[in-house]
Amino acid sequence: MDKPTVFDLVLESLPDKAHHRRAWLGLLRCFSSIDRVLMRRFSEKFNSSLPRYDVLTALALSPNGMTMGELASSLMVTKGNITGVVKRLKQDGLVRKITSRSDRRIQSVTLSAEGRALWDAMHADYDETVSEILSGQPTEDLDALSEMLENTRVAVQKKTPAGR
Repeated sequence: MDKPTVFDLVLESLPDKAHHRRAWLGLLRCFSSIDRVLMRRFSEKFNSSLPRYDVLTALALSPNGMTMGELASSLMVTKGNITGVVKRLKQDGLVRKITSRSDRRIQSVTLSAEGRALWDAMHADYDETVSEILSGQPTEDLDALSEMLENTRVAVQKKTPAGR
């Protein structure tokens, strides 16, 4: 058996009535487990990472490109998080930066042909991996989980001040 994670240890120590914390830690534990599998697969198969995949995905879904601010916003991270990833993707020839003709301060990031090819391969592997991981779960459970997570996301959004 694997060594217990901090999530395991905290969950074991919670009182039975700590429903909110138990649900939150369970969600984090699930996410972390799947995240580790995907990171390992991407590293082994593509010599890449999940943050790179996330940026490539955002750009693949925006054929006209995105500014760094739009990219950060769409991935729900800061521009600082995106800057290093985009810089390395550019060095690897996977993205291009295009300066706006109307405002030279604005640069859009777009996928190169090589970036699109890598994203296509990574995306297929991502879908396959997630399907493998969740294949033992009944469809009804997955649908119920999706609905619960969406309800939770909406509830969190309602309690979060605008712009944060």
